[in-house]
Amino acid sequence: MFFPLRTDSPLRSTPWVNWALIAVNVIVFLWQLTAGRDIYPRFTLEPRDPQIFDYVAYAFLHAGWGHLLGNMLFLYIFGNNVNDKMGHVGYLMFYLAGAVFAGLAFVVTNPGPEARGVIGASGAVAAVTGAYLVLLPRSRISVFYFFLLVGVIEIPSFFFILFFFAKDLFLPTEGVANEAHIGGTVFGFVVSFILLAFRLLPRDHFDVYSLFRQWNRRRQYRDLVHKGFDPFASTTVDAKLPPDPNAGRITDLRAEINEATAHRNIAKAAQLYHELKLLDPRQTLSRQTQLDVANQLAAEQRYAQAAEAYETFLKHYANYATVEQVQLMLGLIYSRYLHKPDLARPWLEKAISRLHTDRELQIAREELSKIAFTAPSPTGVSPQA
Repeated sequence: MFFPLRTDSPLRSTPWVNWALIAVNVIVFLWQLTAGRDIYPRFTLEPRDPQIFDYVAYAFLHAGWGHLLGNMLFLYIFGNNVNDKMGHVGYLMFYLAGAVFAGLAFVVTNPGPEARGVIGASGAVAAVTGAYLVLLPRSRISVFYFFLLVGVIEIPSFFFILFFFAKDLFLPTEGVANEAHIGGTVFGFVVSFILLAFRLLPRDHFDVYSLFRQWNRRRQYRDLVHKGFDPFASTTVDAKLPPDPNAGRITDLRAEINEATAHRNIAKAAQLYHELKLLDPRQTLSRQTQLDVANQLAAEQRYAQAAEAYETFLKHYANYATVEQVQLMLGLIYSRYLHKPDLARPWLEKAISRLHTDRELQIAREELSKIAFTAPSPTGVSPQA
C-alpha cells in the first residue's frame, strides 16, 4: 500500500477554496453520521433515475471514514496547487464541473437496471489530478509505502497519476466507481490543456504544453542533424575578419549543450554554458535552454553566472510569456546574493509592473523597500528588456 504525502511544487498564494472544499466534505460527512443512512437515497446519483441536483450532491457524500480520508488526502496533495494556478473562482467552477462530468461518465457507462448508485468526491478529485497532470507534470510526489518494508520515496507526479488512471482503466476494482475516476481524469486533463492552449491559464515552462513544445523542438532538431544539417554553421563569411580559432569548439559546445538538455541533464548543460561564455560572451542559447541553464546556475548558488544567464535571456527573449518572473528572480539575485541594489532596483520595478499574484508582488515590494534608500553605484546599469 502507498499514499501520497506532499508535492514539491511551491504555492504562490493561499488555496482557500481547496481548503474550504475539504472542510465542506468533512462537515457533510459528520452530518451524515448524525442523520443516518436514510439520507443516502435522497442524494445518491442513481444511473436508473438521475436527478440534476444529484450530479453535484453525490460528490459530497462518503461511505465511511476511509473513503473520506482517502479522497481528502488526494484533494489536499493535488488540489492546493491547482487552486493556486486557476484562482479561487475558476477552481471552484472547475471542481464542481469535474464532479458533474465524472457523474455523467458513470451514468452513461452504467445503463442497466441493476446499476447501483454512486457517492463520493473521487470523480471530482480525479478531475483535479487530471489538471495537475497538465499544469505541473514535472513536480515530484513524496509517497509513503508499506509492503514488507516501510519508507518514503519521491516519484514524478506524471507517473503517479498515470498509474492510478491505468489501474482504473485496465484493472477496475469491484465496488469502486472506476468509470467516474476515468471520466474525471479525462475531463481535468482536456479542459486544463484547452485553457492553456488558449492562454486562459498562465503558461510557464513547467506545464505539459511547454513540455510538448520542447519535445517537438528537440525532435525537429534531431531530424535535421540526422539529415546532415549543421544549425551552427555560418552561411556567410566576412573576408575582412580572420577566422575565429574557437569556432570549432563553440560549435561542439552548443551541440553538447543541446544533447545534455535533451536528456534533461541541466547540470551538465550549465557547466558547458559557462565554458561557452568564456570562449565567446556573445553566445545565446535557445529560449527554453537559456532559461533552464539560468535556473540551474541559480539552484547551484552560482549567482554571478546565473545573473549573467538571466540578463542574456531577458535581452533576447523580452516577449517571454512570464518574463516578469524572470525579472523578479534576477532582481532578487542582485539584491540578496550579489549585493548590488542599483542593479536589482530596475528589475524589481519592472517585475512589479507585470506581476499578478499576491505572493510574488509581496516578495518584490518587500525586497524593493529594503533597498529603497540605498544609493546607486556609479556602475549601475538599467535593464533593457
